Amino acid sequence: SDKLFLDYAAITERSTRQLELRAQGQELERGEPTRPECTSSTQDVHVPGLLLWPDFVTPAEETSLLAVLLGPQAPWAPSQSTPTEGGIVKRRVQHYGYVFDYKTANVLRDRDATVHATCPPLPVLPPPSQQETITVEDSIQQSLQEGRGWNVLAGVTERVRQTQFVSKDDKNNDTNQSDKSLIFPHLNQLTVNHYTPGQGIGSHVDTVSAFGDGLLSLSLQSGIVMEFRNVANPQLKKHLYLPPRSLVAMTGPARLEWEHMIVTRRTDCVDGVVLPRGTRVSLTFRTALALDGSTPLPRVVSHEMPPIWGGESNLRVSSSYASTPECERDHVHKVYDAIATQWHHTRGRRGVLWPGATQFLERLPQGSIVADVGCGDGKYFPAIVEAGSYVIGSDISRPLLETSFHSNAAPNNDSKAASIPESRRVSHHRQALCNKPAVAVADCMSVPLVTESCDAAICIAVLHHLSTKERRIRCIQELARIVKSGGVMNIQAWAMDQAQDSKRRFASEDVYVPFNAQPKYLQLPSANPPASNDATADKAASHDRSTAQVYADAFEGADYDDRKGLVVFQRYCHLYRQGELEELVAQVPEVELVESGFESGNYFVIIQKR
Repeated sequence: SDKLFLDYAAITERSTRQLELRAQGQELERGEPTRPECTSSTQDVHVPGLLLWPDFVTPAEETSLLAVLLGPQAPWAPSQSTPTEGGIVKRRVQHYGYVFDYKTANVLRDRDATVHATCPPLPVLPPPSQQETITVEDSIQQSLQEGRGWNVLAGVTERVRQTQFVSKDDKNNDTNQSDKSLIFPHLNQLTVNHYTPGQGIGSHVDTVSAFGDGLLSLSLQSGIVMEFRNVANPQLKKHLYLPPRSLVAMTGPARLEWEHMIVTRRTDCVDGVVLPRGTRVSLTFRTALALDGSTPLPRVVSHEMPPIWGGESNLRVSSSYASTPECERDHVHKVYDAIATQWHHTRGRRGVLWPGATQFLERLPQGSIVADVGCGDGKYFPAIVEAGSYVIGSDISRPLLETSFHSNAAPNNDSKAASIPESRRVSHHRQALCNKPAVAVADCMSVPLVTESCDAAICIAVLHHLSTKERRIRCIQELARIVKSGGVMNIQAWAMDQAQDSKRRFASEDVYVPFNAQPKYLQLPSANPPASNDATADKAASHDRSTAQVYADAFEGADYDDRKGLVVFQRYCHLYRQGELEELVAQVPEVELVESGFESGNYFVIIQKR
């Protein structure tokens, strides 16, 4: 397999050899494959001022950083132009503090000039209390334990500022010269780059008048080979492998006299071993300078997270509950529409209910009208009916609601009852209520029920799919509106804290949670012509693509796992901290808290309308 891989790796998108020939108006001869130049070929080349710090962050810190930088709240920059006419930056980027303008290779110093200059501030650690003295490293560890990824980013940024880098200022490689200690306390600009396999960046020296000495780049998730070329002698070059979690610093001559680049290709050769490139996230820290070319611009920082692009005007728009945020639309609504059949098959039909919710329903008076807001496939319907109540269900996903009509319950005296979970069994005389449930497609921001028309309400596993505090409060307000005075409500949502034996581990409070879907359960989106699974498989084979890949391409934002043959969707989830649900309830004056607690990895509150 190694030999086959090397043959494949020999044909790359572009290499240094191709660049050199094209600069001379030539092309590689037919049949001459390009190979990545190996780091060992330049291991004796010394670049003064070039420093590599392996394992600058720990694996836990890396996981936390990736969770927020690639997560639902990541502030990706609007499309940016390149110097080429009509060209745009193809990779995704984020800017903090100040925007790096790729078209002019300069920094946008006036943050109020245009909306494109109003990038998020740099995250900064919250100020400690007067009685508290805490180090940066202690703050990072505390933030890791609490799952506060943005605070981890703030701590790592401060660690970069405080780190002393030791360099030999030796253009002549004189080993007798004393070590030189460097520190970069004025770092005020951060650019995050998201490189997919095969993407690179052209050879360049960062604009000297825009940025001070000391360019520092932290590599996450995957390593890469970076190439350095001497400006005065382009034939003199250095290939340096940047491992995951390493920090590379370009100072002095390495910053000013050497260009750096990442060749566009899918493989790298490191010490004789060809490595396939993976997805890489880089954090580049710089000191943006004023127009005089020497004075650092003031830091623009905030300890209020998550960061938002576009300033206060954007913040006001985003805090309206009426507008569905993109992360909910694409990573909640569309995902559940796509996976509805498999969700019902693997979740609803098993009848796994949270005990606290079942006990809540059993305590309700006979004949109660219960609103199940966010009912999904109606897996709580049998428990509600068996408890002697009537249910009205609503959910934003029509495909999920449609599954609620399919075998949601079975009569206790049915011959097949023994094979059906007890939570889905209902008495014979109540069976009709489950066969034809009352359901409606509706948003929990505006439940289509008459005010004070219900005796109780449940809202299970819904609030962790709402991405803003305003929308979470609005949902509770709607529950309170439709319930009569004295009526009770049960709300449950995923918790940040999980049991030691739980498979769930969350690095941040806002995350994407993967759902692995089997293509046989998926229906292609309505924009695509209907096709059977067999037809889709034939289409995949004819184009040398897997069935999973064909289905993943049909759903925006979906990925695929070729090895397992699965389509991978990403669900947005907000994980609740202890006391957070209670804080939301306190914002709704129409209700009072009756009970709260923790159950099976979830926090819950039971509230009553005044």
